[in-house]
Amino acid sequence: MSSLKCCVVKLAGIPSYQLKQLQSAVTSVIIGQFNRLPHTYLEAAHHKFQRRLLGITRRDKVRNEDIRKKTGSRKLEDIIKERRLRWLGHVLRMDNSRTARQATHWELRGYKRKPGQSRKNWVDVIKRDLRQMDLTWEEAEELANDKAEWRRRVAQCSHLDAG
Repeated sequence: MSSLKCCVVKLAGIPSYQLKQLQSAVTSVIIGQFNRLPHTYLEAAHHKFQRRLLGITRRDKVRNEDIRKKTGSRKLEDIIKERRLRWLGHVLRMDNSRTARQATHWELRGYKRKPGQSRKNWVDVIKRDLRQMDLTWEEAEELANDKAEWRRRVAQCSHLDAG
């Protein structure tokens, strides 16, 4: 493990195109865990990774926003929101006979969530994202048919959140 840490610290001098490739690979792994772990843990892991790539320690007292500017990355939450909305566009363009498309309309009859903090499912999270974009579900279904416009709106939404 110590050799891995040494290797990661030496990466601070690598070219920017290799840095982008490495970041995208690690970001994909972190995103895979996004629904299992609290978001703050994953944001912290993402920032720790970026600090190591730049050779910055916590003792240097560099803000996370400054590190994101140096690496050219966005908040992990914004990246995941964009990918979630892009996937929604893909699903909404599918034929109604496809299982993924049908799953957006499934409701469990007679099922009630347990008391306490309710767990959100994918559709609940998507509806929240759509509200932030000032869209209803029906408007999103229409807009998603125009792939270029959907991607533009999703990118615009995620970049507004980032900055």
